[in-house]
Amino acid sequence: MTSAGRKKGSAKTGGRKKGTPNKATQTITEKLEALNCDPLEGMAKIAKQAMAEGEMALAGQMFKELAQYVAPKRKSVEMSTHVTFEERLHDLSDDELDAELRGYSLDPSKV
Repeated sequence: MTSAGRKKGSAKTGGRKKGTPNKATQTITEKLEALNCDPLEGMAKIAKQAMAEGEMALAGQMFKELAQYVAPKRKSVEMSTHVTFEERLHDLSDDELDAELRGYSLDPSKV
């Protein structure tokens, strides 16, 4: 039995070039161009008008949508501040290490 597709690690051949829109995206883009419709320009106009009329919720929503085109969305980053026993001991001086080991009822001379 043979496996379909390319061998693992081999270069990809064929398919769309990087950055080429798929057919659905291309069709939508062409339709918007035919209608002389620029969604970003429309959202900007709505945001400005909403601000002028005091509709802050609508203005905020439009600006939020527009912001993703000029600033990347931030991902949350999980940080761990857990320090292992060994990591904590690594930076101690000999005297501090002796004192720490005494706290664990260990004889420093035997360690």
